[in-house]
Amino acid sequence: MTTPIRRLLLAGLFGLVASPALALDKASLRLNWVLIGQHPAYYLGLERGYYRDEGIDLTINEGRGSGAAVQLVANGEDTFGLADTGAVIAGRAKGAPVKVIMSLFRTSNLSVTCAADANVKSLKDLYGKKVAVTAGDALHQMWPGLVGANGLDEKQITLVFMDPAAKPVAVLQGRTECLLGGVDDQAVTIETQGRKVNVIRFADNKFNTLTVSVFTNDKVIAEKPDLVRRFVRATERSWKAAMADPEAAIKAAARAKPGINETALRAQMEASFKLIPPPDGAQMAFGVAPASYWDQTLAILTRYQGLKTEAKVADHYDYSFASGK
Repeated sequence: MTTPIRRLLLAGLFGLVASPALALDKASLRLNWVLIGQHPAYYLGLERGYYRDEGIDLTINEGRGSGAAVQLVANGEDTFGLADTGAVIAGRAKGAPVKVIMSLFRTSNLSVTCAADANVKSLKDLYGKKVAVTAGDALHQMWPGLVGANGLDEKQITLVFMDPAAKPVAVLQGRTECLLGGVDDQAVTIETQGRKVNVIRFADNKFNTLTVSVFTNDKVIAEKPDLVRRFVRATERSWKAAMADPEAAIKAAARAKPGINETALRAQMEASFKLIPPPDGAQMAFGVAPASYWDQTLAILTRYQGLKTEAKVADHYDYSFASGK
């Protein structure tokens, strides 16, 4: 065999060996916020190669809120995103071509978190109190619904608007007694700073909605269904690995963002794990929520937040990529 022919054959064989690495699909995941306890699972999956095992070259981008994540995915700037389910529904009502593919938190993480010494144990104890709020975020959007569902007189509660990072500081310094925040986020942050809190969960007060979900663009679902299926599979694997080995997930996240407070991140993540099981004990595949949860979420948004949409409930999600599908 001549040398040129041998070289061609070797080059062909090398190409066959190298082709899997070249065949990775590039994709990005836009988080709903900067790195917090909802997110270490993705960094663990990325570090361990779970997404690469599915043929995906994944980039994780930090976010600045659910609304921003919805807009970026709708515009095609990111392939997948994390957002409060209500933000995805609201975005779709305004024309954003986005759809939920995994419902991660099937119990709402939204809460009113108060310093324990403020003696706020029920919603009506908020009368005469100051509550730190971030204008336009998911909690602020949901607040009128919580007020309406529980017959509160909103005029007796003072909302103090500020940047998200300032809310726990305001409670720690006593400038407000309470804040609107996540049970897996600000409540944990305050307690890790040494101050006890009382947490009043929206879910325990006639207002349980689906919260954090994974979503994508309608075009991605239509044109790249196999990519979506592989992404969902890797994401489920990542979450289950994080729950089995939380410390590994924390370390992976810390390597991705050096200097992050690992103590707070660990406590936040442990709190987030409790939001995954359906509150009524329904047996569902990972990332899937019963239709009744969607009915309730849409009804709450329509009644208390003025949502106007002609879309059917089932138009907002596609669980065909979930485990066992």
